Formats: sequence, structure tokens, C-alpha cells
Amino acid sequence: MEGSSMPMKVKRKTHSTKRIWTKQEDAALVDCLVELSRDSAWKSENGFRTGYLLHLEKLMAARVPSSNLKATPHIESRYKLLKRQFHAISEMLNHSSGFGWNDVEKCIIASKDVFDDWVKSHPGAIGLRNKEFPHFDDLMCVWGKDRATGAGAETPADAVEEINLCDEEADTFVHEIDEQGEGHEYEESVREEIRKSEMDTPDSSFCPSSKKQTIKKKQKKSDDALGDMVGEMHRYITVVTEANEQLKGISTYFKKQSESSDRKMRIYDELMELPDLSEQEIMDVGEYILTDEHKIDNFFALPKAFKRNYVMKQLSQIKNK
Repeated sequence: MEGSSMPMKVKRKTHSTKRIWTKQEDAALVDCLVELSRDSAWKSENGFRTGYLLHLEKLMAARVPSSNLKATPHIESRYKLLKRQFHAISEMLNHSSGFGWNDVEKCIIASKDVFDDWVKSHPGAIGLRNKEFPHFDDLMCVWGKDRATGAGAETPADAVEEINLCDEEADTFVHEIDEQGEGHEYEESVREEIRKSEMDTPDSSFCPSSKKQTIKKKQKKSDDALGDMVGEMHRYITVVTEANEQLKGISTYFKKQSESSDRKMRIYDELMELPDLSEQEIMDVGEYILTDEHKIDNFFALPKAFKRNYVMKQLSQIKNK
């Protein structure tokens, strides 16, 4: 051929694994999280119970069928991002000064110098200045308790929480297999003894038919003994499991009662720290909030920057009665 031609370079399209969430999907996920936080079957002291991501996947499929969002990695990564941003904003609002909340734009506000200084020691806040976070109020129901109890933002231990829980389930499964394996070993040892007795016994001492009958009887006894042992173990495990669940329920009840009592005793101390409230207003609003567990939860879940506005709202409701 005349001349030479350079091989053609074909540009291959690369597909990003990062998924862009729509506002509709974000709102649906927040609604699902609020629903889970109010369901005692899924809420736990450290967040949500094992399997919550798969349950969220089902709830999201019902709300946004066309999204095709999966528990992992879609929902899991978005959950962690929202949690990190929520805690970062809450921490800034609880800071002594320099930060505020724009309730119209739904974003954290601060001067550039104040924010840049904060980010140096709080990298989780990067990019949140003047950035819209429309679901902060709704997520207060989900993670607000973390701020009230001092749980703080997500730690490295939180990142492996799901893995540890899965490992516990795997360990339980292996333990059950080991127990079954021990039962089979016991059965095999009995049969081995039978085979040895056959080899040690002279053929002239008894006829083959009686030997077979003796073997069958021994095997039947070993099978019956094994069945009885497995049955007893099963009944024992059932009783212990039920007892543990009852004790856990009693412990949880008394713990909640104790926590509720402590919070009620602290509420007047919190009210006295708020500025520009008279003694009469403190007594009136304290008595009013204490009549409703939901109001108590809201009061302690709110950041300090929000508490006075919340109290003034309650006083307004008292006056309008």
C-alpha cells in the first residue's frame, strides 16, 4: 500500500459510578427515615436495627418506583451523607457565636473567615456554607436525639456498625452448624463402635442374621438418643431466648422511665438559661411542655439557637387558650 496511516484512536466513554439524586428522591428518603424513626420495631438507641437499609429500599420503591434505588450503594451512601451534613450543621448552630440559620434559604450562614477557621478542625462541614439543606427540621426527628445526648457526628465506629452486625449473624449461623456437626460426630462414633464389635466377635459365636438384628437395635437406640438430645437442646434454647427477651424488655422499660424522669427535672434548668424570660413565663411554659411527651422530646432535641423561639411559640399558644 502507498503511504502509511496512523491507527485510529477510539475514545471510550467512561461512566461515573456517582449517582445524582433528585429533589423528589431526597424528599422521599427523608420521609422514609422519619417513618422509621417513629417505628419502635426499627428504631434503636444507636440508630436503626439491622436490615433497615433493605427496608428503606422497599419504602423508596413504593414512593418513587422509577428510581430503582438499591440499599447498597445508593441508599447507604446517601444516608451517611445526610447524617454527616445534619450533624455538621447542628454542631455549628450549637457553637457559641459566628453561625446562624437562614430559615428562608434553609442554609447555614457565617462569614467566610469564621467558616474557614471552623473547617480546619471540622472537615465534615466543608461546602455547607450557604448551601441549601431543606430537610434539617424533618431530620431533627431522626438524629436530633444524638445532639441532645451528646452522641455527636458519625465516628469511624459507626461506619463498621453494619459489618459487625452482619458478622454476629454469621457467627450465630456457624455456631448452629457446629452443634449439628457435633451431633453427627456422636452418631458416627456409635456406629464405629458397632463395626468394631463385629470385627472382634468370632463368626462362629452367632449366626449372621442375629448379628444384623443386634446392629439394627444399636443403631435405633443411638438414633433415638440423638433425637432426644437434639429435642432437649432445642427446648432449652427456646426457654433461654424467651427469658432473655423478657429481661431485655424490662430493662429497656426502666431505663426509659429513668431517662424521662431526668429530662423532666432538667427542663426548668434549661428554661432558666434562656434570655429575657420572666419567672412567671418560665413556670407557665415549663408546666405546659411537661404535659406533652412530644413537646419534651422536641425541646431537648432542638439546638440552643432554636430553643428560645420554640419556647416563645409555646407561650403564644398558652395565651391564645
